[in-house]
Amino acid sequence: MSTPHGRVPHGRTSPISAARSNVPRPRKPLTGRLAAAAVPLALVLALTACGALTAAVDDGARPDPTATAPLMPPGQALQKLDALLEEATSNVQPALRYWDAWPEVREQYSSGLNEHSLGYAKASRKRHVMTKVAPAKYTTLLDTVRSVWTAKGYRIEVGPAGQAVSATTAEGFSVRIGVGSAGDIDIQATVSPIPVPDGRDPFGTPTPDPVMSNGNPDVLPKYDDPYWSL
Repeated sequence: MSTPHGRVPHGRTSPISAARSNVPRPRKPLTGRLAAAAVPLALVLALTACGALTAAVDDGARPDPTATAPLMPPGQALQKLDALLEEATSNVQPALRYWDAWPEVREQYSSGLNEHSLGYAKASRKRHVMTKVAPAKYTTLLDTVRSVWTAKGYRIEVGPAGQAVSATTAEGFSVRIGVGSAGDIDIQATVSPIPVPDGRDPFGTPTPDPVMSNGNPDVLPKYDDPYWSL
């Protein structure tokens, strides 16, 4: 009696299977059986270790080359921020007009379920370019800034559509230049580690950032330049 696709009715034993079941099978050597059993065990242990490693990474901080460095006094951090910003535009000619925002401080936390403070903070500062840069000159500006970082040996990364370039110094500090959708151009530097703020601004009393008549931050370029704006 045959069934579709060669299947045997329920409760019946296939003649071929029955014949095979009556033929004595050679037993594998003991060492081979032990080795075969050890493979799944090793795989389980490897997967377990991998899971533990993943959990440790998920529960810890994101990789930060400055995390184990000595804490910097806020004054020193501010000097490094300003130096990175000045360095970024050191080869830009004609010089751009800009204003620097008050530094920001962010305490660093671990990621994952067991979130906790890592005991240090990062400081960053933005430089808002106020010179109008024509879209045709974006690449020229970004390439000029990137050439400075390349000459310093920084690790370079280029953002999507070539509208942003970032660099990481040997100490793990970062600096980035990017072009916004409205033609706004910002340069941001970040350094760490600095002490976690104790409720006060570590850089003193903040100065108000410039705002437009509608109260929004004054970050849109408004000054024409014979070279950059054309």
